[in-house]
Amino acid sequence: MRRFNIKMDGQIAALAVAEKGSYSAAGKSLDMTTSAVRKQVEGLSTEVGTPIFQRLGGRLKPTKAGDIYLPDIRESVRRARVGFDRVQSFVRAQAKDLRIGYSSHLPDKLLETIVQLYPEGIGPSGRESLLTHQVVSRVLHGKLHVGFGFLPVHEPELLVRPLMQESLMACLPAGHRLSGRPSIDVKELENEPMIAVARRAVPDIHKEITEYFEGEGISLRFVGDAYLPREAQWLVSRRIGLALMSRSFATPLRPDVVLRPLSTKFLTVKSGIFARRDHHISYIKEFIDAASATTAALRPKPAKPKSEETQ
Repeated sequence: MRRFNIKMDGQIAALAVAEKGSYSAAGKSLDMTTSAVRKQVEGLSTEVGTPIFQRLGGRLKPTKAGDIYLPDIRESVRRARVGFDRVQSFVRAQAKDLRIGYSSHLPDKLLETIVQLYPEGIGPSGRESLLTHQVVSRVLHGKLHVGFGFLPVHEPELLVRPLMQESLMACLPAGHRLSGRPSIDVKELENEPMIAVARRAVPDIHKEITEYFEGEGISLRFVGDAYLPREAQWLVSRRIGLALMSRSFATPLRPDVVLRPLSTKFLTVKSGIFARRDHHISYIKEFIDAASATTAALRPKPAKPKSEETQ
């Protein structure tokens, strides 16, 4: 195997210079002296055999060789940080110092279950309330052992298990032309102004909803966004638009709005638990199994095979 004498400090210094444009500014960001940064970068240039920065217009900018090398430096430093975080995560997990993250938008029923699942003695530092995409990132990088959030989660490195599933319902102002229906055909929403619920917080769910309607030949007309379900209800009550949300999201329900089920069973809100696939610690697996067992009542029962139904 070929030996390298390239140090991580030199790579980090080079990234700082590329970002800040000078040795002095890079030194301030790294809490290092200007001469120390210069020495690290010059040492790195010596090792690769060519300068990786040049001075242009009063700033240090990458040479052509630097343009080639810097993306690899950035990936090398990123992987080193991820590796460090994962080792720290492994050490904490072995000590049963479990780190859990969960989306702050999860339904109350699931949040209550998460609290009940906390191992005895887990401290406040062991749990974080975030958005789903932040939880996913922190689990991938080893800063959290287990995450709870909305599905789908498109990360092959994560083991994902669904914990809760609810049908989407239409939230309408009382007295709306559709409010007296026992259920609402999705095609009747085509010309209605719609309020997007938590589009920025859970974009994948919003994407699934819009793609379903597009598949039915319906283009939803969104006129506003609501970060929280209660904000969406307020906008609905003011007849600014209708909203789609699950029953638990709509609880408590305002007296001046109503919920009506949709005619389709394919529009649902799913939430689940996820952890890295390469964690081979029984403590984490036991926690995931416990979460799945505890939340069984929150998921629809699988349909029985027809052969069993006719027996």
